[in-house]
Parts: sequence; C-alpha cells; structure tokens
Amino acid sequence: MFQMSLNRIHDTVKINEGNDSLVLHVNGDPRRMVAGLSESQKMLTAINDDSPTEEITKAAEYFSTVIFGAEQSKQLMDFYHNDAGCVINICGQYFSERLKTLIIKVQKKAK
Repeated sequence: MFQMSLNRIHDTVKINEGNDSLVLHVNGDPRRMVAGLSESQKMLTAINDDSPTEEITKAAEYFSTVIFGAEQSKQLMDFYHNDAGCVINICGQYFSERLKTLIIKVQKKAK
C-alpha cells in the first residue's frame, strides 16, 4: 500500500481565563511555521519599552497568525480585548510548552 502525508501539524488548544475559554485549532505546514516563527522572533526582539502600540500589535498578530491562522488570530485578539502583550505571552507559552515538540516530531518523521 502506498501512503502519503504532507506531515502537517494538527493540534487543538483551549485557553482559559477566569470563566471564559477559547478553543483554537492548529493546522499548518511545519516548514512554513518555522519560517514564520523565525520572522516573528525578529519582530518580537525588535520590540522594547519605547515601541509604539501599533508595532507591538503587529508583532502579536503576526505571531498568532503563524500559529493559528488569520481568522483565529482575530478571535484570540478579541478574547484578550486587543491586549497584544497577552496574545504574545499566550502564543509564546503554547510554542514552548507544546508546538515546539510537535514541530520536532513531524520533522523527524519526515526524514
């Protein structure tokens, strides 16, 4: 039997804040995600205490879009009442606690 796969990353994450929760789905190409995450890192590294709010928001939206896609990124921004710092923190937490491992697993499988 011939089998094929694009080795996409599939995951579901539930974010809880008080009595509110948001379920997001990850469905992405790991190579594109790695490239996007690398660009996100550059944007986030450039942010400092004097950065304009627009620059921080742009970095947060880009970071969350790389992981969750544009539509869910908007949902995440709405969930956190457009607080870019919260979006950056939750995306960073998801990346370090879960997504990084999934990317590595898929990359090893593809070899």
